[in-house]
Amino acid sequence: MNHAESWDQRYAAAPRLFSHEADTAMIELVTPLTPGRAVDLGAGEGRNSLWLARRGWRVTAVDQSSVALERLRSAAAAEGLPVTPRLGDIHAVLAGGETYDLVLVANIHPPAEERTALLLAATRAVARGGHLLVVGHHVDALGRVGPLDTTRLYTEEALAGSVPGLRILSLERRERTHGGDTGELVVDVVLWAAAPGEGEPERGAGPPD
Repeated sequence: MNHAESWDQRYAAAPRLFSHEADTAMIELVTPLTPGRAVDLGAGEGRNSLWLARRGWRVTAVDQSSVALERLRSAAAAEGLPVTPRLGDIHAVLAGGETYDLVLVANIHPPAEERTALLLAATRAVARGGHLLVVGHHVDALGRVGPLDTTRLYTEEALAGSVPGLRILSLERRERTHGGDTGELVVDVVLWAAAPGEGEPERGAGPPD
């Protein structure tokens, strides 16, 4: 069974596999932006894609699971939202060379060497003046949520040099509660970065200003 088939089985086993709620860090950081074109990598059932589209973003939602994308497609159609589901490998989609005003990498946890390649490709997909948001489970979340392999979890140090050419606006460890006020404490790493606007010089990744 390949990776896509495995995810199809997981989604098909339940009416809803993940939360309906959009990522809290995304809501906070993206709300002040002027909507444009966004790509949601590993979009799943679409909690973040739908939130963006409701606020005027034109969203390309990429995932390998046809089951998850069909749920997303149905939800977007019911509300008349500008979401384009795209079935396929996120690396192949990014290799197409399209650029976006917002690139979202939320809760994708490949091995460290694959993560490096993914973030480099995501960085290249950010349009002039656009933004990149990366959210992943911190190594401190081990055993609570996410992979049980520490090499797939995130640290601030591991992400610090991962987005060359973008300006890191913030890079921090965040704690949140999963499942409401009485739920489990989850620890994430959030990277928020911006590409130079028109007329601005390119610059390397560095610490937040």
